[in-house]
Amino acid sequence: MSCRCEQTTDTNQTILIVDDNQQAASFLEVLVEQGGYSCIIASTGNGAVQIVQEKKVDLVLLDVVMPDVDGITTASKIKTIAGNDFLPIILVTALSADEDKIAGLTYADDYITKPFSGEELLARMKSLLRMRRLHRELSKSKARFENLYENFPHLYISIDSECNIIDCNRFFRETFQVKKSDAVGKSVFSFLQSEDNDLENFLKSFTLSDESVVKQRIFTLTPAVFSEPVIISMKAVYIGTEDSSFSVVIAMEDITSQVRLQEQQRMARNQLYRSARLASIGTLAAGVAHELNNPLTAILGFSSALLDRIKKQEPINKNELGQYLQTINAESLRCRNIVESLSKFSRDNETKIQNISLHDCIKDIQQLIKAKAARLNITINNSIPPSIKVRADLNKLEQMLINILSNCFDFCPANSLIEISPIFSREPSKFYAIRITDNGPGIRPEDLPHVFDPFFTTKEVGNGTGMGLAICYKLMEECGGNIDIISEKGNGTTVVLEIPLSESDKEDEKE
Repeated sequence: MSCRCEQTTDTNQTILIVDDNQQAASFLEVLVEQGGYSCIIASTGNGAVQIVQEKKVDLVLLDVVMPDVDGITTASKIKTIAGNDFLPIILVTALSADEDKIAGLTYADDYITKPFSGEELLARMKSLLRMRRLHRELSKSKARFENLYENFPHLYISIDSECNIIDCNRFFRETFQVKKSDAVGKSVFSFLQSEDNDLENFLKSFTLSDESVVKQRIFTLTPAVFSEPVIISMKAVYIGTEDSSFSVVIAMEDITSQVRLQEQQRMARNQLYRSARLASIGTLAAGVAHELNNPLTAILGFSSALLDRIKKQEPINKNELGQYLQTINAESLRCRNIVESLSKFSRDNETKIQNISLHDCIKDIQQLIKAKAARLNITINNSIPPSIKVRADLNKLEQMLINILSNCFDFCPANSLIEISPIFSREPSKFYAIRITDNGPGIRPEDLPHVFDPFFTTKEVGNGTGMGLAICYKLMEECGGNIDIISEKGNGTTVVLEIPLSESDKEDEKE
């Protein structure tokens, strides 16, 4: 074998010229170098095979007639060495019969007969080298996808139209302790079973459409597969394959711990709300007791007077008796309303979003805090129209208003006025906005960004937990609304609430 090599770099494209005719090889060498390529020359088929094994080659110009091994056999060996890497081969020969071309193209990628123009050969080389570059880019992209598919820390499987597994990644195999060869071909339902037919219906829905739309669902897999129920988030999408066959790629994430943590957080949050509500009830208890004392005094006074006159057998005319009983009845109803208001506020209920009269809700809260407001000589002015309906959880809205008004009481001086009035909402078609304004000392600028932080308080030690406004923020969030505070030191504080409108009021706003 004789060959002549030019110095090449990794950035250059290298052409292997295989021809036992030195003059023909030299002609091709000049042509190739004029085209901007580096070249290597081999004079035998076996020599060419050895060079491909040892050196970087991007394209082969191969003569068909060789002294040791013919060009077609050489092309076959080169393709075997290249494997999945696309290494283009152009057969260069004087043989022009169709059967020669057909035989040559069994392994080669192009066929050019002598004589030919240099421009034509360079054009064919350029085309095949572009194909080689694109093939390599595609191979790299495919390798990246396969690596991502195999090693992504979620369970990945691919299924066919019969819901049989055609591929699965490492995490799926490790989770189910199965080899790929044992999983491929089996029904996906051999591994994944839900408590009902939802999972089966979900996956089979892809057989009814070839749209590449990502669908996501959450399923609970049964203990038949796992030691205990497992909650998974599943995403699936139909993809077209190279042979246009049906394939759905499924990604699964075990979210059992996440769901359980969220449930624990929900329970802890509810417990926090309950504690805050109980704390509010404790604050209200003294005021409610005082509020009950007046009607009870009247009831006891009138009933005692009646009993005393009956005992003494004094006559009682009908009108006088009616007045006595009417007063007792009215004061009894007043007691009942006070107790019902406190009972309703104290009740533990699950979140229930409903249409609520905002005016009546505020009015009920005023009734609960009436005694404390009177003791502090604080006036609450509710100017919300009775016709306004909002959508919220009544208990949560009441809890929020209690917390806000309690804060006002804690900071406002005697003879203060608290205004509850409507304002313009940023989204009037969605929310009804109100402001609760007091004339207290206001909030320092450095404290204002932290007022909704849990356990942040500006009250003296022992006089506050720092949870009141933090709970208000969370309660308003759960009702789908917004809360904000505007304040300047020495100029009072305004709490702005945006509460979702009821559907009927939304329509009125649109009109």
